[in-house]
Amino acid sequence: MKNISSIIIIVVVSISVFTWFVSIWQYDTMMSSMMTFYYSPAALSLFVVIWTAGMAAMMFPAIIPMVLFYNRLIDSSKGSKDNSHSNHISQKLYHRQYNTCSDNNNGIPNTINQGQNKRRKSYNLSNVLRLKTYYMMIFILSYLAIWAITGIILLIGWSYALDILLSQLGMNDIQQQHQQQQKEQLSINTIYGVLLIVSGIYQFSSLKARCLGYCESPLSFFMRRWRKGGVGAVKMGAYHGLYCLGCCWPYFLLMVALGWMNIFWMGLFASIIFAEKIWAKGGLLIARITGICFISIGILSLTGMILLPSDPMSSISDNNMMSMDKSMDMDMSASPSDNMMFHNEIDETRSIMNM
Repeated sequence: MKNISSIIIIVVVSISVFTWFVSIWQYDTMMSSMMTFYYSPAALSLFVVIWTAGMAAMMFPAIIPMVLFYNRLIDSSKGSKDNSHSNHISQKLYHRQYNTCSDNNNGIPNTINQGQNKRRKSYNLSNVLRLKTYYMMIFILSYLAIWAITGIILLIGWSYALDILLSQLGMNDIQQQHQQQQKEQLSINTIYGVLLIVSGIYQFSSLKARCLGYCESPLSFFMRRWRKGGVGAVKMGAYHGLYCLGCCWPYFLLMVALGWMNIFWMGLFASIIFAEKIWAKGGLLIARITGICFISIGILSLTGMILLPSDPMSSISDNNMMSMDKSMDMDMSASPSDNMMFHNEIDETRSIMNM
């Protein structure tokens, strides 16, 4: 039992470390896929893969107690019934063979029966291990599916919100570029301030406390949501993902606003999530302290006393629009003589190639 628990911990932590490296190495790839997902399903798929890897990096250490408890429940529910049934049958067979052994007064059949019992036990153990691995994989994949869907919703919602903001500010007006940038910065600080205050208030809500209670207490979660079999593993994984989403959505919304898969924000919020879920007695206290910090920073952002970092998507879109404006200005400012010289150079090049 202890060996299996140690293996589960090593595997989960190893996956988390690997996905941290994936998040670091593929940051630029993810940002480029976010800029082209409008017209490229492949870019959207690439974003989902990298985003889900980031969620595994952040959330896997915090769900280790849940996975370990689920492993114990599989042992007690599925394994106990199968083992009791098989042990009952093996005991009947053993008594029958023991009676024949006593009649013959020979020890050879007894050693044969012991070998058969060992093979039967090892076969049952391998079946139980296969079943447990299958159920736990389904449970974890269903959990990650909730976060993958959340990433798609955040990407589409945040992208359209930025598009509406930029269009309302009139970023295409070249003559008022400096004023529009100031308006944009003011609007972004206002949005960040509102998001921080809302996220901080949510940390004191009853829904936060309820979701955190199910996340930090595997016993209460499985007492409420226990289901048997593969379908049950899918449902329980999805429910656990929804409870984690209800507990942690402010962190991921702020992470998206401050820089998506920025490693600093990922590490900060992953540490807060881990402390909330692992420290059962102090998880709610950490959530409320974090809420106070969010509200304070949000008020400072609204008043303009501090400037928060901008979203990379908005800066990339601004740079693209400015480069397009500059290229249009250069084309419009070109004199007719420059255009004539350019066309003459093209004609000379073509004549040389024809020779």
